[in-house]
Amino acid sequence: MPLWGKFRVSFDSWKLMNLDNHLIEESNEIGDVNVETDSWRPIDGKPIDRIKVGFIDGVRRTENMVYIEDPDEMLVVEGAFVSVGAGAITLEFGRFNSLEESFKRAIVKRYFLLRENLRSAQPKLRFMTKAGTIEFEVKHAKKELSPYVNDLMANLEAFVAEKVYKDGEAEILITDGTLHFNIKRKGLPFIGYVKKHRKLYLYPEHYEVLRNLKVGQRTPLVLIHSQPTTEENGKTDKFDKFTWYIKLNEGEGINSLARLEVPAEIGIEKAIELADISAYLVPKFASVEFNDKRAPQNLIPIRYLENYLRRHLGSQLLIRKLIAEKMLKH
Repeated sequence: MPLWGKFRVSFDSWKLMNLDNHLIEESNEIGDVNVETDSWRPIDGKPIDRIKVGFIDGVRRTENMVYIEDPDEMLVVEGAFVSVGAGAITLEFGRFNSLEESFKRAIVKRYFLLRENLRSAQPKLRFMTKAGTIEFEVKHAKKELSPYVNDLMANLEAFVAEKVYKDGEAEILITDGTLHFNIKRKGLPFIGYVKKHRKLYLYPEHYEVLRNLKVGQRTPLVLIHSQPTTEENGKTDKFDKFTWYIKLNEGEGINSLARLEVPAEIGIEKAIELADISAYLVPKFASVEFNDKRAPQNLIPIRYLENYLRRHLGSQLLIRKLIAEKMLKH
């Protein structure tokens, strides 16, 4: 059995950690459906000629699951080698954009995660390759590994978004998936784009508005309350959001809709401004069925960014081999 210092290590190469997006954050309570207006009807989006848009996304991959045995404490805990990436595509709507200038960021971080009841003084694991060094930072998770990885990815996405915005490369930011609670501390014009409808954040009497939406229109804003999130310092952080639905294409049913959201902290006026822009702008980037099975909800820039980031994670087969060889040498 491979050793890592005093610890015995066994690999579970066939097991992959379930890293569903819903573990990041999901609202669960409708607050105020009349926060914008009590006249429920489709609202036209705001046409714009030029605007810089930043699309933000993240990817994560389990390189190897491991079990680590501490012979002194008679303890066995689960661990994982994971790779996390985040990046941005920035496009100026209203003019031609080349791919070369659009891919602005691509950051990859790698972690060796351990449950907190297993302590190691070794801060990093390094693997030498012909192309360079691959480094895994050792981290101790204070909760289940799967949501902890999603927290790491969300933090990396927020870092990329803040950099893109402060460098003047984007005026609004659209991220693939529901907003993580740490976004509200950034104060950015951040729009969460949610393409999977696990529930409708409307009451039945409002469903007719969804059916009547046309491309370029949106529903009124709804205030929703998120599940309180416990941070690493033990404090509970509550994250309220404004959300709305838009029509992506001329198709029928829920598949032609997407839900968008912004932190409630930005205020109702700014939320309305972003909602109006998104209703007009986002459908311009909707995918089509002939080249994307997730059309129209999978936005074209997000699709290219996701593929770009996955390539940056490197060869999983090579990384697994390096990990095994490293452990065997100890």
